[in-house]
Amino acid sequence: MRSKGISLEIIAQLKDLLSTMDTAQYTQPLTVFSGSSVGQHVRHTVEFFQCFILGLEDDIVDYDARKRDFLIENSLTYTLDCLDTIVHKISSISDGQKPLLMATYYDNIIPEMVISNVQRELVYLIEHAIHHFALLRIGIQENFPEISLASDFGVAYSTIKYRESISA
Repeated sequence: MRSKGISLEIIAQLKDLLSTMDTAQYTQPLTVFSGSSVGQHVRHTVEFFQCFILGLEDDIVDYDARKRDFLIENSLTYTLDCLDTIVHKISSISDGQKPLLMATYYDNIIPEMVISNVQRELVYLIEHAIHHFALLRIGIQENFPEISLASDFGVAYSTIKYRESISA
């Protein structure tokens, strides 16, 4: 299941980034983020993975039910611990075709239950994380030029593949 491996690669990219930051950088409100911080974007991304992990227990993934754990956006150590837990849980997934329901709320009353599976949700998490990594890239390059980012950090796999095809 390639999506499992890619999910783990995405989390490794995030862990690598966090290992280069200090708490002041992680928590600093940034104008380019309309006053939010790197930590807030990371929290949002981490919590989507956590919702997925919780959903594996009862077969219902509800991304709207995020805890909004503010410790994630303020503590690098705690965030890295959360990511280690996510890595452990994703590594133990054996059935990508396991059926899931994904709850989504458009009217704030009754959830619409969308048929999905583990592999589909991993694909969603990959794309969602890359989207936020692209935003993080902008904020970090503008505010913390001393932090070096991998050339593919925040770049979609389809874009990487396309760039490789035209440079060959």
